[in-house]
Amino acid sequence: MNPRMRKEGKRSLRRTRLHKGVHGAHFMIQLSLLVILWAMVIYLSQRTYQREDWSRQQLTELSAKTVSVLESIEEPLQIILLITPDAHGSSLLEDVVEEFAARQPLLQTEKVDPNRDVSRTQELTAKYEVAEVDQIIIEYQGRHRIVPLSSMRILESDEVRELGQEPRMVGFQGEAILSSALLALTRVNSPVVYFLSGHGEKDIDNFDRSQKAYSQVRERLEADQFDVRTLNLEQRGGVPQDADALVIAGATSRISQPELDILRSYMNRRGRLAVLVDAEIDVGLTPLLAEFGVQLSSDVVVDPARTLQGSDVHVTTYSPHPITHAMENIRSIFIRPRSITPAIQAGTADADRPRFSSLATTSSQSWSEVDPEVEPLQFNPGRDQQGPITVAAAVEWNGPGVGNERRLVAVGDSVFAGNWLANGGGMRLLQNSIAWLVEEDTLLEVAPRDVTEIRLQLSRPELNRLLLQAAVVLPGIAAVLGIFIGWRRRV
Repeated sequence: MNPRMRKEGKRSLRRTRLHKGVHGAHFMIQLSLLVILWAMVIYLSQRTYQREDWSRQQLTELSAKTVSVLESIEEPLQIILLITPDAHGSSLLEDVVEEFAARQPLLQTEKVDPNRDVSRTQELTAKYEVAEVDQIIIEYQGRHRIVPLSSMRILESDEVRELGQEPRMVGFQGEAILSSALLALTRVNSPVVYFLSGHGEKDIDNFDRSQKAYSQVRERLEADQFDVRTLNLEQRGGVPQDADALVIAGATSRISQPELDILRSYMNRRGRLAVLVDAEIDVGLTPLLAEFGVQLSSDVVVDPARTLQGSDVHVTTYSPHPITHAMENIRSIFIRPRSITPAIQAGTADADRPRFSSLATTSSQSWSEVDPEVEPLQFNPGRDQQGPITVAAAVEWNGPGVGNERRLVAVGDSVFAGNWLANGGGMRLLQNSIAWLVEEDTLLEVAPRDVTEIRLQLSRPELNRLLLQAAVVLPGIAAVLGIFIGWRRRV
């Protein structure tokens, strides 16, 4: 080979190698810059991001009240999920707790599987005295609360579920219950709620399944960190100064005039009162309630469209009010309720007149029966009042002086919230009423979320056909097409 050509070949080879080297270095620089850029994006996304729930049901979207409770936490907080993986509602709970942690950096979460982490489960059981699994442990500043997962599930009612089938979960109130527990732990002073006694009222210390038992009401209020006590006016001589609210639940004997005077004095000094009065029983409260905007009628509400046994009235219609804000699609059951109407107060200025708000109403096919002892019950035009009928109402008005607002809740039944019915809607209505009386708004405005379960019911032959199509037919078609295309290319 000509030396000159050999020399030119070497030069060309060097140029080619140099060109490849430059291209390789350029590629490595681009790759490095891309990696650096990707790392910067990940770093910035972890530090500055916004969480959004784009699901149809919005099960993890936190309310403004919950966010305010989380933002008020100033010390480290720990939530321990002692939950079995297959527990109904566990995945929804984990999503809610994850949202809590995203909103509050001081919140530390731990998930413990009782079936796998036996030693940790035993440690938690001994430390917090946990009696069973599927519990949520919340600890803050040396105090703790234990919340069962079962209390967060809202199950379908017996009349709508299929015979022989377990009730489905139709709602989840994990956010509301966790927010309530957090508020209870972070609150300095607990509101004091007295239940009047001495006149045959419902017994908050009675755990039986009877119409007189109200222990479940007490347990729910104490779970919200209320200080629940009983009050006998004859023994105490008055309503204590530390009373944030007073409840008269189903008195059966007449309240004496001196006691009525004490109640009137209490209401006039920024009183907060809940009165649950049964039909066909006169305990002497009618004139007192009329002074504060509530008229008790001598009737029994009948609703043939919303009853199972005739004496029960099922209510799912609630008027807009802070008490009923979170009660959409929740059923309350009343037993022979009486109607609640606004009392006419002549000569009272509008600014001083009690503001009457209906809470729960019956259907348009109901009526208020003024002759309940006559059988069969039937609507008499001109004598009975056609529905909808109000069976629960709230009243508020301003007394003399600044900040002297008074509040009253009246319900035409007292069994609706007791142990005998064990109805979650009735208990929630009373809980919300008491929370409204003491102005605990955070406990009112976190509504439970509806849960829609999609069930695909297939018979055994249908399931076999589905498996055949998914495991044999579709892969077979893909394989045949691949073989055919390969054969065509070769041809």
